[in-house]
Amino acid sequence: MKPLLERNIFLFDLDNTLYHPDAGILDQVGARMKHYVADKLALSPEQATELCFGYYHRYGGTLRGLQQHHPEVDIDDFSVYAHDVDTSRLPAQAALAKELMALPQKRYIFTNAARPYAQRLLKKMEIDHCFHGIFSVEETDFRMKPDPFAYSRIGEKFGFSGDQAVMFDDQPANLDTARYAGIRTVLVNRPDLRQHNACYATSSLTHFLRKLNQARQASPQTA
Repeated sequence: MKPLLERNIFLFDLDNTLYHPDAGILDQVGARMKHYVADKLALSPEQATELCFGYYHRYGGTLRGLQQHHPEVDIDDFSVYAHDVDTSRLPAQAALAKELMALPQKRYIFTNAARPYAQRLLKKMEIDHCFHGIFSVEETDFRMKPDPFAYSRIGEKFGFSGDQAVMFDDQPANLDTARYAGIRTVLVNRPDLRQHNACYATSSLTHFLRKLNQARQASPQTA
């Protein structure tokens, strides 16, 4: 893990990275997106699903596709509706908070979600105090991961280059762009993927960070 300890910036995706997918948050977001699209664009549920999936694969998110191709849709209204989810199954993350706070690196949230939603989830998990900043989709004009523009913009905002950073994410495409930018990468919560290009992979972010902190303590010169 020494190559990660050499970096002083850690970037963390939010959804399905800082919490386990079993919480069902993104399932709700996806369902609400499809319902909104079906209603506003007068589509069948099947057509709305196809449209949302198509924009996700093309742009990294439905929101960007709507912005590009459907100026009649109020993007802010769409985002608020899509992210108005039930967080009752999202637990507090005391163990994760402990490991995050033990890291000497600067820690930033790098999410394709809107800022109010990100803030809400971080507070619910009781880890909102663990990060030095949040970089949300609004700050890219909705040109979201894996668009290289988003990576350039977050570096500009927080003052770092790719060769200083490590990125934790559950989406291989997002990590592929990160690696191209010189960022070291950790794939999180994707035991279903046997083949990927990430530098490391883990099914438990808390466990991985614990091992990283232990490695740092064993090698003070890398801290």
